[in-house]
Amino acid sequence: MLCFGLMSPMCKVAMQGGVIDGLTLATLRVSGAALLFWLVSLTRPQEKVRRRDLLPLFGMSLCGMAINQFCYVSGMQYTSPTNGTVAATTTPVFTLLLSVLFLHLRTTKRKVFGMALAACGALVLILGSRATGGVSGHPLGDALCLFAQFAAACYFVFFGGVLHRYSPITMMKWLFGLSALVTLPFFAVHVASAPWSELTPAAGGGACYVVAGGSFLSYLLLITAQQRLEPPTAATYNYVQPAVAATVGILLGVDLLTWQKMAAMALIAVGVRFVTHDGREKMEIVN
Repeated sequence: MLCFGLMSPMCKVAMQGGVIDGLTLATLRVSGAALLFWLVSLTRPQEKVRRRDLLPLFGMSLCGMAINQFCYVSGMQYTSPTNGTVAATTTPVFTLLLSVLFLHLRTTKRKVFGMALAACGALVLILGSRATGGVSGHPLGDALCLFAQFAAACYFVFFGGVLHRYSPITMMKWLFGLSALVTLPFFAVHVASAPWSELTPAAGGGACYVVAGGSFLSYLLLITAQQRLEPPTAATYNYVQPAVAATVGILLGVDLLTWQKMAAMALIAVGVRFVTHDGREKMEIVN
């Protein structure tokens, strides 16, 4: 969660100066992580992926990698690190909502109350950004980050059955690889046309972290931890993200902490706690 918490401020650092925009950074993130996972997989025993799993893997890569990461990184171009990370904590709420609607999961009044609280928190986040004129956030950026978490929830609800059939490296290399194959034809020219000669060392370092730290290392550690920890234990660490993002963002001068953000953070944190308190639903985050 520390690696994920650093993602938001590092995205802002990478996009400072205008050389790298949201689409470019998202393309680098997906393609770079795919390359790293495939290179690492060459050093490990090869697993054969069953043909019947290719379609679910494609759906997972589309929701959990392509849509999720392009919306999240594009949203970070407009909003602040704290807003983006607070939005990222809503995945369990979207997951429960979709499970109730489509999988007929039985729920409780406590969980419904938690979903309502988290929804209020998201609303406070977006309206607070509008009230400050985008100084510490932006409604469009917040909405894109929230939609990214909705896509992540679709990843868990509709395709979760494939998640435990293969090793973490095999899963990640296929998910990032398929996502890169889908997105590169559309955005490769855009990436190539960026004025790379004007890239500053700080922006380049931020982009490298997004690819190697915020994507490759974070996802590798996350999927490994999910195989070792109980869901409630893993869920607790999600609350570290906003604190890390706010602290680092303020120190780097790319964020501003407001009372609206603190209120949204509290509402979403309490709402997610109500949703996940008994550990029956698994809480997972993707950025």
